[in-house]
Amino acid sequence: MSESEVVERIFGINSVEGRLQSGKEGVSRLLIRDGELSARLKALVDLANSKRLAILKVTDREFEEYTQVNHQGVGLEVSPLRTRTENEFYTLLEKKVSDESESLLLILDGVTDPRNLGACLRSAATLGAMAVIVPKDNSAPLNEAAVKTASGGASIVPMVQVTNLARCIETLQKMGIWTVGTLLETDQALSDVDLCGHIAVVMGSEEKGLRQKTIKSCDFLAKIPMQNESCGFNVSVAAGICLYEVQRQRLVKAS
Repeated sequence: MSESEVVERIFGINSVEGRLQSGKEGVSRLLIRDGELSARLKALVDLANSKRLAILKVTDREFEEYTQVNHQGVGLEVSPLRTRTENEFYTLLEKKVSDESESLLLILDGVTDPRNLGACLRSAATLGAMAVIVPKDNSAPLNEAAVKTASGGASIVPMVQVTNLARCIETLQKMGIWTVGTLLETDQALSDVDLCGHIAVVMGSEEKGLRQKTIKSCDFLAKIPMQNESCGFNVSVAAGICLYEVQRQRLVKAS
């Protein structure tokens, strides 16, 4: 990739580390602070060297011209992250389901804040989700803020944009995937739902929750029990709790 072909940069220690660990394909060069380096930055330089990547020394002033996010003295020039198309995703998922290995998906209905999207991608990557599905409309973009907040998760878990979320859920159900919508106004606790097998967890926005059309499409509705519902959870925190419960149940079943 020549310098003229670089169209995207990602910044921050965790984001850069996660991207480098996922492979060098699509990576042009490492941008590193000019001057004394911390132990973590030196480790990233060593990682880039092990992958035979070009390294460019950059001043703090140049970093500030590149981005307004907290760059932490490091960045990567990469090919742009792209969302998967529905057809690409269904092809991958069909193979996963046919292999009989348990699949886990996260569906976000109306999450419009890029940092919340990024935090959800981070939770999805950490807890083994295969993909994060969002509607094309009324959803946060996979922009610099989202990628930074994802701390490398955006390079691990693909984001899939779908035209019609309800229709996507119906397609998933036909493929043998159970959909579990999270809702405050229901009696069933998430821990009471069997989350083993092929599962898609469906989260709504913090302000409006799940849309009625999405609620009607889900196989199950469940809530995270809370001592004080007036406070509630940030959507990314709630997503992490739900994805963890899936993994917890699977580990218990396997033991």
